[in-house]
Amino acid sequence: MNHLMLLKGLLDATGGKQTRLAEQLGVNQASVSRWLRGGKIDADNRDKILELAIDHDLIGQSESSPTPDKNSIPEIDVTGGLGGGGLVALETTSRNGISFAKEVVRDHWRIPDWALSRMGVKATSVAAFPVQGDSMEPTLDDGDIVFIDTRHRVPSPPGIYALADEFGGVVVKRLDVISRPSDETIVVKISSDNDRHPARELTLEEISIIGRFIGRFTT
Repeated sequence: MNHLMLLKGLLDATGGKQTRLAEQLGVNQASVSRWLRGGKIDADNRDKILELAIDHDLIGQSESSPTPDKNSIPEIDVTGGLGGGGLVALETTSRNGISFAKEVVRDHWRIPDWALSRMGVKATSVAAFPVQGDSMEPTLDDGDIVFIDTRHRVPSPPGIYALADEFGGVVVKRLDVISRPSDETIVVKISSDNDRHPARELTLEEISIIGRFIGRFTT
């Protein structure tokens, strides 16, 4: 969901008055002005904007971007916490990966066919989201956009995966199965590339993998 577009639609719906819009959202005018200039909107205020947009019948009218093509990759409106934070996107599973509800897709990326082919994926099985924190440095930096293959829901082969944490967040960690093939319970080591963050061990049933890391966009 593009909350900036919704905010602009709400501004038009309230006569172009930032003070009136701020009053309806329960915030100050300076916040509205900052958001309209591209400032970060926190989760609570994104919810307020969405609720007000629904009240004004703006949902479905504020998205001015063209319909995504077959190579469009959804950017999920979550913050992947490299060690904390963020809300897990609503999801439904399919044999081609995870299909995210359109309400949690805030934008789209497009990767050329040759690049997708080199990675061995189709756009329909790829998702993207921003990450934060330092637990995967130097491999991943704070602010990177991570691309994941949502078909890979088990840690085989070992590598970097996005997974839901116990607090409803999204974390990016290195996973490695450490149990023996003959063991009844599959045990997974969850570690960070930054050695200041301790590793831990959980059973496969205790973790929820969203997808395998396949690339990143960094600035």
